[in-house]
Amino acid sequence: MIGQSLLLRFSYFEHDWDEDIEGVEAMEEELLRRAAVGEWQQVDDEEPDEFSTLDELVQRAEEVIVGEWEMPAEAVRLPLDKLRAIIAEGGWTFATGEFSDFEGHHNDTELMVKLVR
Repeated sequence: MIGQSLLLRFSYFEHDWDEDIEGVEAMEEELLRRAAVGEWQQVDDEEPDEFSTLDELVQRAEEVIVGEWEMPAEAVRLPLDKLRAIIAEGGWTFATGEFSDFEGHHNDTELMVKLVR
């Protein structure tokens, strides 16, 4: 039997935010809203290779979003709870992951994972 793999991405889609969202409170509210309603999307992309464990991915996301940006931990916890549910319900195992944070005109804050079974 050939193993299966799945590439998933979660994005906060900062480039789609309304231009009227300004100030720390408004940004925090929008980040939390997107964390709560956003979904992991299956993608065809290069495999992530930055982290070999889910704990390492979580740690890096928390370092940036909670530590550097001073946003609530729920902004990280909510999408990762969804990922853990996908893993548990589908019988998947975390293989590798990647985290990229918002960068001007280049990219949104995203988590990407490869799952296998």
